[in-house]
Amino acid sequence: MRKCYLPILLLLFLLFYSSLSFAEEAILDDENCSMCHKYPGLSRVNDEGYLRLFYINSHRFTQSLHSRVKCTGCHTDIKKIPHSEAKKVDCSTECHIKHPETGEKFSHKNITEILNKSIHNPQNPNVNKAIEEDFPECTDCHSNPLYLSIAEELQNLHGGRSAEEILQKCDACHEKRSFYSYFFNHVASRAKYLFPAEKIVETCIECHSKPEMVEKHKLKNAASTYLDTFHGKAVMFNMDNAPTCVDCHVKDNASAHLILSHKDPESAVYEENRYKACQDDRCHPTAKANMGGIRMHVSIDRNMYPAEFYTALFFSALTLGVFVLLMLLLLLGLFRGMFPNFKIRKDE
Repeated sequence: MRKCYLPILLLLFLLFYSSLSFAEEAILDDENCSMCHKYPGLSRVNDEGYLRLFYINSHRFTQSLHSRVKCTGCHTDIKKIPHSEAKKVDCSTECHIKHPETGEKFSHKNITEILNKSIHNPQNPNVNKAIEEDFPECTDCHSNPLYLSIAEELQNLHGGRSAEEILQKCDACHEKRSFYSYFFNHVASRAKYLFPAEKIVETCIECHSKPEMVEKHKLKNAASTYLDTFHGKAVMFNMDNAPTCVDCHVKDNASAHLILSHKDPESAVYEENRYKACQDDRCHPTAKANMGGIRMHVSIDRNMYPAEFYTALFFSALTLGVFVLLMLLLLLGLFRGMFPNFKIRKDE
């Protein structure tokens, strides 16, 4: 009688797969959060009628930037299981990760302080309308992205060594590879942009292209006017070193969160400072002060830019006039060809 090994093999596979899932969940948290949040169907419809999904993919989370942060490190109001609806996360909260230099709990509080000085703070004196719900929060621009694959970049940055060869060097002194490999990935990922240029532009466009936002806050349509320029088209065509919104609106060596109003003398796009943003070695290293007089976000608006508006109106009328005259001449020529003997005035 032939034995059937298929059920046994299937059982062994399921046990192996479940053990991997359990190991990932154990890495994810030691607070039993994955006991419920591991199920893809975990969701509900909130009072506003939106579907809220509460599923956490443990495998993706353990490969992400926040993988070493415990759930309660951000959701500090959760003290028991099952819990009531979690409050909005405050990214300036001190989390369970300790700063390797000071030994103190880590926090994004310094980033929050920088953001509060920017034009994205509704209390900034240069904003047109301080409507708090219209201004971006941390999660509007940031997700919890996975660590990028940096194998190719490492070969260029470290004389051809692979990531594994570099980590072997660390093994000589450090014992816990899980600890230093995490920080290696964290630091090495900063060797390149975490987001490609087009993703940065798309993030800014998410708010700056909304007609209601432009009208309500008396903004220029920065999204469409940027995309009409060479800079915007270069980003969309994936050209190297194409300048994004952040490249122009943030000073060199400053935090990307410190985007100031063009009216602020400390702003990178203040009229007297604009040319300095162009002087980057990757762009226009020989740019002079007069280059800052070029307007990059010109919308054809009579109230905002009257000179540009009437210039555009003149050339539009000129183009239309030339086109109408040309069409008239073509029609007259066609008419003459069809009726060569036609005369308006008879010969005497």
